Amino acid sequence: MNVAAIYSFIHTLWAVPSLVFSHTARVSPDISHFAVHSLPNSSSLPTSWAGRLPVPQTPEGNSLFFWLFGAEDPAYDENLIIWFNGGPGCSSLIGLATGNGPVHFDGNSTRLAQNPHSWTKLGHVLYVDQPAGTGFSTASIPYPVSDNDRVTSDFYRWLQSFFTHFPNLRSKRVHLIGESWAGIYIPYFASAIVNGQDAFPINLHSISIGDGTIGNPAAMSTVTIGPYLRSQKNTLQIPDDVLAVFTEADRACGFDEAMNAANQYPPNGTIHIPGDPENLNYKRHAKRKLGDFVNHTCNSEPATADAVRTAIFNSTCQGPCATFSTAADYMTTVSASGAGKPCHDVYDIHSDCSAIDPLNQLASYFSHADVQNALNLRRPDDKSPPVSYSPCNSSTLTTLLSSTPPTPPAYHILPTLVTENNISLHVYSGEYDMLLNHFGTELALQNMTWNGRQGFSRKPQPFYNNDAAPARPCRDKETCAEAGIWASERGVTYHLFWGAGHTVFAKKASEMFAYVRDVVAGTR
Repeated sequence: MNVAAIYSFIHTLWAVPSLVFSHTARVSPDISHFAVHSLPNSSSLPTSWAGRLPVPQTPEGNSLFFWLFGAEDPAYDENLIIWFNGGPGCSSLIGLATGNGPVHFDGNSTRLAQNPHSWTKLGHVLYVDQPAGTGFSTASIPYPVSDNDRVTSDFYRWLQSFFTHFPNLRSKRVHLIGESWAGIYIPYFASAIVNGQDAFPINLHSISIGDGTIGNPAAMSTVTIGPYLRSQKNTLQIPDDVLAVFTEADRACGFDEAMNAANQYPPNGTIHIPGDPENLNYKRHAKRKLGDFVNHTCNSEPATADAVRTAIFNSTCQGPCATFSTAADYMTTVSASGAGKPCHDVYDIHSDCSAIDPLNQLASYFSHADVQNALNLRRPDDKSPPVSYSPCNSSTLTTLLSSTPPTPPAYHILPTLVTENNISLHVYSGEYDMLLNHFGTELALQNMTWNGRQGFSRKPQPFYNNDAAPARPCRDKETCAEAGIWASERGVTYHLFWGAGHTVFAKKASEMFAYVRDVVAGTR
């Protein structure tokens, strides 16, 4: 199957110290059976609880797996961070074990070592495998989660049940944080929470989205892939004649006009996304069929400038002005042929052939019976084979991507949360993410209106990785290393991290720790 086409399709439709809760906090007496005492082949853990809780008001068999860690520092006792991986259908244990949890894999082994940049030092941290059927979560048969509305209602019901088991957490400042498809999950979850405040109050404080699917996918991919390729020419090893074709396409398709408008601070008005490039404009509710890719009818292997031009302008499958699909196909083709950058990774274009695949480590470690025993997923005396843990569920992905696509959150949900509900919004990107490149995120934000004005009024400015806080000026620029650029206005922040890919926390753990500490969990 053409992997690049699948990427394009995804764009069409949019991965033990003592617990300190507080000196007076009490926990519900029914949670002792969720206690995690230790993990095999692992360093010590903060006090934690793990297991499955049923999804209320759904058929039997639907349950979500959670792993809750207590705050290690009493100074951050009032924070509850809830982490989501994307997919859709990818386990939140990916985040836990690859950069933001208290343990992470030691090199290419399946031994878990202590993570000095664990977010458990910044608050209580809850990892949830959702929707049903993801990771260690279970689902009824036939598969019950057919669209984003069901994903949202299931999680919101489950969250209320979780707080009845851990009532001491309900008053904490809740921070929803996630990456990729969590750009869909989190805004819809947040909207459900604020709409249900009268019946079930939850102190939602902020939402944070990394390399997320927040805007019109045409704007976030097709319109912006040309500038992204040019900005990363050396890393991607793209010849000038091929880049010239993408520049030609930007002019012919009107993409350069949209990008010029997005580079105005403040914008001069609503930014028009021309036509219906690659059938990716959600306003037209257009979507292609997954079967086209499975049956290879959309496969394309351009390797020369002329072939790239043909693929962009004359594709009978990808649609008009197919710059994103063509770019992905081109990089895959030349990488496989040995003519371009070897081992091309659309999630992190800076990765080389020595990069470790953490999903294999996760699948191996969490499929062990003793690990599942420790996480309260089976009885110690159970002689049956352990569950085969999969970090990402392809069936869930296919089901949700084949459903009616949700309205992009930047259209109305995110502005409403910020403007009417006073929820802080934090958006961040990694410069080496090609799948959801940062130009697309910036275009989506510059085309969004919140608190009475559109976009940011000032261009993002540098932030530094050895300052006390990343969202403050460096005290001594001669000794500081620039970590990226940032902007903050009217309740919305944006950070672009240099040297990071799709999962910023995995590549820039120290910088992300400071980001969560000072931007997300810090004083409003």
